[in-house]
Amino acid sequence: MTQLLKGEKMNKAVRLNELRLYINRVRKFKVDDLAKEFNVSRRTILRDLEELSILGVPLISEVGANGGYQVLEEKNLLAVSFTKEETFSIFFALLSLKHFISLPFESEYNSIIKKFYLNLNGKMKDEIDLIKNKIDFKIDNQSKESPLLKELFLAAIANEPLWISYLGVKREIQPLGLFSQYGRWYCPSYCYLRKEFRLFRCDRISEIRSSERIDKIKLKETTLNEIINSLITKKEYELIVELTPEGVEKYKSTVPQNYHISLDDNGYGVVKGSISETEIDFFADFFMQMGEYAKVVEPMELRTEIKNKIMRLSDIYL
Repeated sequence: MTQLLKGEKMNKAVRLNELRLYINRVRKFKVDDLAKEFNVSRRTILRDLEELSILGVPLISEVGANGGYQVLEEKNLLAVSFTKEETFSIFFALLSLKHFISLPFESEYNSIIKKFYLNLNGKMKDEIDLIKNKIDFKIDNQSKESPLLKELFLAAIANEPLWISYLGVKREIQPLGLFSQYGRWYCPSYCYLRKEFRLFRCDRISEIRSSERIDKIKLKETTLNEIINSLITKKEYELIVELTPEGVEKYKSTVPQNYHISLDDNGYGVVKGSISETEIDFFADFFMQMGEYAKVVEPMELRTEIKNKIMRLSDIYL
């Protein structure tokens, strides 16, 4: 028996809340029984069940003479009440994410927005609509999508290593987490090749696959903020690289277009952008692979690292 008397009518918001609590308690039920319990028509109950399903209540229908509905999980049926200010705060936080080109759980984010909004009463919906016209956020400098954020995030939670393709170069890493700065997503990770933490820009990661490494390091006690602070304090350098026509074709065919390329009438190109101090070693390997088709002009630190690598290779073949 619901909290209201049989002969009384309840408004929709109250009825949906009572209905959610009721089916959570009985677990299995039939539409006709609910219609009688809540003193409404069978069609109304069917509409209510459909709306509860949209709001995230996991229901499954059972066919047959003794069929009906069954609740799959209890954990999604917790009824939580928020004050007016708490509701505004939640919606404020959700709005702050909408301008990101990429999110770790993008489809889930859109679903949350819909469920949250549908669960509000009419007056609160009107006030939320007013908020949407009174506040906005702009995320600057995020020019590239990062479609693999969810996979990186889940690997960080599971403490699992991955093979990634970073600007076309394979690297084995163990993600520590994600953070966003100036509209770009970054994945601080342990790099097994360099045996230290490195900062990887997520929009430069074009491929991910599982690693079979069994000697993975323990990162659960590692503080994300400490690693981030140690990595983002590294210097930024202006990158200028001259490409031959062959180099332009090679660059375009193997690398996501993360940097601006200007071309002259003869097909020669110049790549411009910026790189972090933590990326000097990576880009030294990258442009060395392009051989005579690429010439690094700036920064000097990158030129020096390439020279040092060439000298070490020369020593091997003396």
